[in-house]
Amino acid sequence: MGPANPAGPATIDSRDTFAPAPLRWFAIPALLAIVLLIVDQGTDLDRTITRYAYDAHAAGFPLRTSFWLDVVMHHWTKYSVVTVGFLLAAGLLLSFALPALTVHRRVLLFTALAVSLGPLGVTAGKAMSARHCPWDVEEFGGFVPYTKFFESMAPNVKPGHCFPAGHAATGFALMAFYFAAYSRRMRKAALTALAIGIAAGLALGFGRVLQGAHFVSHVLWSGLLCWMIMVVLYMLCLHEPRPDEAAAVVGSEAAP
Repeated sequence: MGPANPAGPATIDSRDTFAPAPLRWFAIPALLAIVLLIVDQGTDLDRTITRYAYDAHAAGFPLRTSFWLDVVMHHWTKYSVVTVGFLLAAGLLLSFALPALTVHRRVLLFTALAVSLGPLGVTAGKAMSARHCPWDVEEFGGFVPYTKFFESMAPNVKPGHCFPAGHAATGFALMAFYFAAYSRRMRKAALTALAIGIAAGLALGFGRVLQGAHFVSHVLWSGLLCWMIMVVLYMLCLHEPRPDEAAAVVGSEAAP
């Protein structure tokens, strides 16, 4: 008979495992999606907000060519987030060569994928969407009638490919760092990263609203889509059973 195991029953050390995905990651976005659909069908909030950015006398959006909104917030910020994605990918590759990064490989894999696939998922959604940008809508100097979420376009109108908001996803991509910090049980850092990611997405998105490039709902749906893509990636890359569940599995496998 071999020596007894002094450590007792098999357990999972929380320092060596990733935090499991909580139910609220699914429940809260689902509730927000329902609220957005209700608001879209029951109100005219999108156009009401856009009217504040539109100059009817000039028949256009005064901030459409703003240097700050068009160059700094639209282009420079996008390049900055793309650079972050490349740095994460480089860190992932270096984790195969540097032992100090090996322990972080799965987190680097998740974060690199999340920063990239979140915006790409929104871009794919735009490619399949028929909804138009505000500046395409007749009321705002365009050529197509306004339609709500579930309304079909007229048969002679080409798809607008403007939903959800692509540029807002550049900011929402930073929410990936919330999940990375959460996985390591760094709750304060996670909440900070979440606040930054949401604030960045809203700021970039509302900048485009002021330019007439998107309705507010486009921005909010972009954030929800990025979030759900990241939750799926978390489940694939980092999710692990809770310690009590894992210990039960280990115990059942060890039983004769």
